[in-house]
Amino acid sequence: MAKSSLRTASISCLAIWAAVWLLFLLMRFSPLDYRGIPGIGMIMLVALGVALLAPLVAIGLAGAALVRQPRVPLNWITLGCAIAAFFGQGLLFLITRWL
Repeated sequence: MAKSSLRTASISCLAIWAAVWLLFLLMRFSPLDYRGIPGIGMIMLVALGVALLAPLVAIGLAGAALVRQPRVPLNWITLGCAIAAFFGQGLLFLITRWL
């Protein structure tokens, strides 16, 4: 396994997490009524699951990359971003009443 592959996978998880949340925001402010699309409920449920689990997976991958290369600053930055995404998402769920 390459030394930077765990870090790259963690960054990919964070990018997917950001893309899913951007999709949710675009759907929220879009005039398109997506409720009439057949099967959209299951797709949105899977997207919500991905958005909830992606920061946890990114934390695990960044932690593994950090164990393998503790002196690389980008590993620390990736772990910090993953933890910030996790706590930011948790804070968003705690302060809003839309779920």
